[in-house]
Amino acid sequence: MLGAHPDYVVLVVEDVSRSLEFYAGVLDLRVAHRAGEYAQLDTGATRVGLYERAAMSATLGRPLAAPDPDRPGFELGFKVPDCDAAYAELRRRGARPAVAPTDRPWGQRTAYVLDPDGHLVELAEDLTGAPTSRSSAGS
Repeated sequence: MLGAHPDYVVLVVEDVSRSLEFYAGVLDLRVAHRAGEYAQLDTGATRVGLYERAAMSATLGRPLAAPDPDRPGFELGFKVPDCDAAYAELRRRGARPAVAPTDRPWGQRTAYVLDPDGHLVELAEDLTGAPTSRSSAGS
């Protein structure tokens, strides 16, 4: 793509304010920008945006249904030094649990919580001496 690389990822959400309570309040991410139905989080080189479903619907010129919570389309992953501690802390802060910390065959210990719209948020700890790429594990 002409040397392009991902600059941002946008999560379509029902309510930006509610999502900011989770991403800024629970996950402790800094809000870089907020303009009406859109907010952007300071997440480094590839930024994460939050855009309300109704506004995205207007942008696309068609209605958008909420995603089926039993059919997630993606996950937002965070590398953490201690998966168990991070999972416990997020639970303490009110995050909804999805999957408790588990050792994975690709060399990570992962856990999942859900954001207010049911998007998966992964916590991933690299285990010492194990492969860290899922593709190397065949998944």
